[in-house]
Amino acid sequence: MDAFGPNGKVIVDQPPIKTRDILDETDPYTPVFFFLSPGANPYGLIEAEGKLEEDEKSIEDGTMVNVSLGQGQEPVADEGLDAMHKEGGWVFLQNIHLTAKWLPSLEKHLEELCIGPHPQFRVFLSAEPNPNPAICVIPLGIMQNSIKVTGEPPTGTKANMRTAMSHFSQEKLEQCQTKTSEYAVLVFGLCFFHNLVQGRGKFGAIGFSRIYPFNNGDLTISADVILNYLENNTKIPFEDLRYLVGQIMYGGHITDDWDRIVTNCYLDFLMCEAYLEGGELCPNYAIPVGITQYDVLKQYIEEATPVESPAVFGLHANAEIGFLTNQSNDLMAYCLEFAPMTGGAGAGGGDGEEGASADDLTREYLNSMV
Repeated sequence: MDAFGPNGKVIVDQPPIKTRDILDETDPYTPVFFFLSPGANPYGLIEAEGKLEEDEKSIEDGTMVNVSLGQGQEPVADEGLDAMHKEGGWVFLQNIHLTAKWLPSLEKHLEELCIGPHPQFRVFLSAEPNPNPAICVIPLGIMQNSIKVTGEPPTGTKANMRTAMSHFSQEKLEQCQTKTSEYAVLVFGLCFFHNLVQGRGKFGAIGFSRIYPFNNGDLTISADVILNYLENNTKIPFEDLRYLVGQIMYGGHITDDWDRIVTNCYLDFLMCEAYLEGGELCPNYAIPVGITQYDVLKQYIEEATPVESPAVFGLHANAEIGFLTNQSNDLMAYCLEFAPMTGGAGAGGGDGEEGASADDLTREYLNSMV
C-alpha cells in the first residue's frame, strides 16, 4: 500500500476515456450527451469507433448522420433521427446549445423515438456548458434521460503525455515502414510538444498572451503529416515539418507573433537531426531514441516523466507563483461558498447568537485570504 491508498495512483490519475466503454453502456432508448471541454473532439472518437463495429457505421454508407446545429439545420437533424430510427444507424447532433428554441421540440422527438427503435439505433449529443451555471438552455428531460460524458482537460505533464499518446497505437507506429524508429521518436516528441503548448496556458501571460484552442485533432493530423513526409522522402525534410506543424496545424490557432516564436522555438529543438540522436526533452527526461514498441513508450511515460514544474516548459521557477496563487484563491472561494450563511445552535451547545458570530468570523477570515 502506498501513499495513495490500496489502489495506488489509480485513485488520483485519471485514465483517458475509452469510447468503447461508453458505447457498451448505450442502448436505443438512451442518448449519450457529451459536455464539450477545450480540445475535445467526441465526434471523431465516435466516428472512428463506428468503423470498428461489426456492422460498420459511417457517413459514406448512410448508416451515420452528423449534423452540426445552427441556423436552418433543425429539419436536417429531425430527418436524420427518423431515418436512423428505422434503419438502425447512429446520429450525432453537435452543438445543440446553439438552437435553444428548438430544444423543447428535440426533447419531445427523442421521447417519441423510444417507441419501437431499431436495436442498433444510437443518438449522440454534444453541447458546451454555459459559463453561468444558473443559465441552462438544455431541457431537463434530455439531461435526465442521457448518459452524460465529460472529459476534463488533463493537468500536469504526465497526464498530458498519457492522453496524447493514447491517440496512437502499435499499428499506427508501424504504418511508417521505411523509417519506423524515426517516426516513433518523432511522434513521442510531438506528444511532448502538444503537452508544452497546452500546459503553458496555465501560466497566464507568462505562458501565452492568450488562450488558444489547441486540440487533439492538431496532434493526430500533425502525426499523419509526419508519416507522409517520412514515407515519401529519402531524407527527412525537417524544415518543411516544422513549418507545417508550427505555422499551419498548431500555428493556425495562434494570433500573437511572440506566441508563434515560442512554439517555433520548441519545434526547432523537437524536429531536427540532433533530436534523433538523443538528449533530453527537459531536465531528467531523456529522449526515447530507438524505442518502437508502443507499450514500452507508454510505460516510459509512466515511469520516467518528471514532476510538473516550470523547468519542463523552459520557464523560471517563479513562473508558477501566479498560477498557484490563482489556485489558492479559487480554493478559498469554494470554501467560502460552503460556509454557513446564517448562524445556529451548534453541536457544541452554543446559542444561535454565538453561532452567528462564529460564522461571521469564519467568512471574514476566508475573505481576507481571498
